[in-house]
Amino acid sequence: MYRQVLSTIKLIISQPEHPIILILGLRQVGKSTLAQTICKGKKFVRFNFDLLSDISEFTDQDRHNLELFAERYKNHIIIVDEVQKSPEAVGIIKHLYDSYKLNFILTDSSELKIRQHIGDSLAGRVKEFRLYPLSLSEIDIQSGLAFTPENEIENYEFNQKNLLQYLIYGSLPKLRNIKQEEYSSYLDDLTNGLLSKDVLEISGTKKPAQVFHLAKLLAHQIGQIINYNELAENTNLSRISVVNYIEIFEQMGLVARANPISTNTRESITKRTKIYFTDLGIRNSLINNFYPFETRQDKGQLLENAVFIGIKRQLDYAQTKYELGFFRSAYGSEIDIVKKVNGKEELFEIKTSKRTIRNKNNVVYINLQTAQTYLY
Repeated sequence: MYRQVLSTIKLIISQPEHPIILILGLRQVGKSTLAQTICKGKKFVRFNFDLLSDISEFTDQDRHNLELFAERYKNHIIIVDEVQKSPEAVGIIKHLYDSYKLNFILTDSSELKIRQHIGDSLAGRVKEFRLYPLSLSEIDIQSGLAFTPENEIENYEFNQKNLLQYLIYGSLPKLRNIKQEEYSSYLDDLTNGLLSKDVLEISGTKKPAQVFHLAKLLAHQIGQIINYNELAENTNLSRISVVNYIEIFEQMGLVARANPISTNTRESITKRTKIYFTDLGIRNSLINNFYPFETRQDKGQLLENAVFIGIKRQLDYAQTKYELGFFRSAYGSEIDIVKKVNGKEELFEIKTSKRTIRNKNNVVYINLQTAQTYLY
């Protein structure tokens, strides 16, 4: 399966001495498939830490057995899926990497949990990649279409059809392998699992109903400045709990935060934040709305969410240092998306209207007909 980060990771692991590869991202986003695609044509072994038997096989070893383990997999790439589920494994990975130069690709659905152990054990040994749901260019190539910057227009109608589906059902890889009438049930099951099982496992919360309600409220407020105090009041959680759960959602790859950014001419006055969902299918499952785009009241929110995540995905895949957020002035005027790279600033406004809007103050206006470019 083609993913945009594939060639970058393959180049890294082709080097004689390369770091441990850590692939982060939402559950079901394709991390395991990417890891196995990277290993195509090479010897590899896979441990899935969703399985207690695999955790036991990997961790129940003394130093002598580790030497035998290292000899057995000397010329292999060792894939460890959901590595965060066994903190004990991190020390073993460090020992095998340092002492025996074994090659590892780790996948992880909980950045928060793995960072607690990487900080102490694997610092300086890991190269991280964040995987997102499929981009339009990845869908093109997986569908057998050529994709180059010159070929974008040739694929326009195909991509526009996929964009409309993207806005309603998201673009998780499994959707490519099931019938459209199964999309909503798949997304509902995944969303329930993420919030009832994964959040519980990460946080140990005793309040799953309140956490689910918090996620629903965030889903209704994509593209809007959120108010932590209001969220706390509406969920019967403390303000600090709301902040912590949003951070857990972010570390799971469920949401992305947009913070205020000052422009060159004015200063942003707000300290608050916006929330976007990395996959709109999950967002629409939370609000129980899979109605077609043309009939919806939240067109602008959906398009803004898609463009923000599309820009963020492009920047992360390019391994670029950046700031990505929004701007609101003391006078109440707002720029939907502000991107800063190497001191250069780009401003974007999202409009669902088809009519041409005059470009002023270097603002790029994006509508449904021009949004494709930001989702490649």
